[in-house]
Amino acid sequence: MDTRNVFDTGARYSKPRIKEPQDFSCPKTLKVVSVTFHAPLDLTIHDSQGMYDPGAEHDACGVGMVTTLNKRPERKIVDDAIEVLVNLNHRGAVGAEENTGDGAGILMSMPDEFMRATAGVELPEEGHYAAGIAFLDRDIATSGQQEQAIAKIVREEGLEVLAWRVVPTNPDGLGLQALASMPAFKTLVVADPEGQLAGIELDRKTFRIRKRVEHEVGIYFASLSARTITYKGMLTTMQLKPFFLDLSDERMKAKIAIVHSRFSTNTTPSWET
Repeated sequence: MDTRNVFDTGARYSKPRIKEPQDFSCPKTLKVVSVTFHAPLDLTIHDSQGMYDPGAEHDACGVGMVTTLNKRPERKIVDDAIEVLVNLNHRGAVGAEENTGDGAGILMSMPDEFMRATAGVELPEEGHYAAGIAFLDRDIATSGQQEQAIAKIVREEGLEVLAWRVVPTNPDGLGLQALASMPAFKTLVVADPEGQLAGIELDRKTFRIRKRVEHEVGIYFASLSARTITYKGMLTTMQLKPFFLDLSDERMKAKIAIVHSRFSTNTTPSWET
């Protein structure tokens, strides 16, 4: 091959023009926007407005809230909240087993009608008793000892145990990982024997009880409050209602409910987290 011809041919092309230098530096001010995708495709751009800042958008757990405006407890609030939770399934996660979820739960205002119908004892007026679900050992003998230890702490904090109630559950459909670590669930109901403490004043006592129980007995409470109650677990969003049978009871009514679909980013999922 005659390389001279190649070079000669290349020589006939004109030299490329040198472009003027361009400024690729970032502008002095940046406007952060958020684009929302809906079906059909919607490329609506949202600017900062009020307390909303699109720059704070990020992937995380899913949270939703449903409330009533008439200040009366309603069954519809619970049903709508659970529907919101199911629709947040994409914000949660599962492990290697698709039926072992990172976690799902619902917190609601105390369902007084349900509590009176199921506690098995006469309860004080609403706000004057506190209740919460304890995650106990599945061994009956061990859980009995745990209940005694918890009752002792309740007495030391100046309250009394009104009732223990087994929380009915249906574990059908849960993954092996969730089943292997599943605790026993019991609702504890406590109150001030003098009948003086109520609402947030009673909650201050139950907060101390819950923390002492966690540190001294090693038992976790999803909540222990005079104002709210929580149902949660190592579940997917669609497993919560079928698992906790209480949530299907028509007497379970609330004024407000908050749901959570968990995406475990830097911790191992468990029934307690």
